[in-house]
Amino acid sequence: MTNPYQPPQTNLPPGGHPNRLSSGPGVCPSCQSDDYNEVKFTWWGGMLGPRMFNHVKCKGCGSTFNSKSGKSNNSAIAIYSVVGLVIALGALIMFNTM
Repeated sequence: MTNPYQPPQTNLPPGGHPNRLSSGPGVCPSCQSDDYNEVKFTWWGGMLGPRMFNHVKCKGCGSTFNSKSGKSNNSAIAIYSVVGLVIALGALIMFNTM
């Protein structure tokens, strides 16, 4: 007979997290650490950009990456910045011609 109050058995590696795989999403691409902090604010995206791209910073090596894909956000950051600049310039031009 099994104990109904026994915690469920898991096959996690020591120090593992149930929502993170040992090699893939949620693991730092530089040092393979799964210990990171969510980035709340950046110069390129304010408060919205980091949330849109699941931007996190590794506590071990300090590199930043996407916590869902485990890849760099550099191309997404560049596109986000260019689109924001184009919108700002378009608004500036539109308001100056009125």
